[in-house]
Amino acid sequence: KYLKEYNLIIADARKLPIIRGQIVSSLPYQITYDFFKEIVKLNEIYRLVLILQKDFVDKLFNEPTYISFLLNFHFIINIKDVIPPTFFKPIPKVYSVISIFNRVRKYDKRVDEVISCVSRYRNKTLRRVSQLCGLNSNNDLKVREFKPWQVLELLSSMGLNYV
Repeated sequence: KYLKEYNLIIADARKLPIIRGQIVSSLPYQITYDFFKEIVKLNEIYRLVLILQKDFVDKLFNEPTYISFLLNFHFIINIKDVIPPTFFKPIPKVYSVISIFNRVRKYDKRVDEVISCVSRYRNKTLRRVSQLCGLNSNNDLKVREFKPWQVLELLSSMGLNYV
């Protein structure tokens, strides 16, 4: 029900053969991180409908990691359906989810660099992290206290404002 009007292209998701604005895929779970690191840079891709490992998607909402901050900055992420392992052959050990990513911001290399720097220091205060990353903040909250969906607030706390 989510796949109306799509053209099927069978290809390696890490090397997109053509860019048409939307991607629908069931990714091999071991390439998910690399896939997103590249896809976020392609502003022409404005929508993704993906089957992903449930644990990975849970981290996108709850863990203050580089990839979770980066994806929450660039996309609105919605979970549609949980898929139990028994729906696949061979049966995996993990649950999957159908997730929809709608782009809300174009790729910004500066934001990527800041998020990469900040996410390395999750146990430090924003005041200290901002010094380490060449920014300025008076905030004494620790990076780990921000949920990934609070990435705009995190950036704003360090003087970077994005709408």
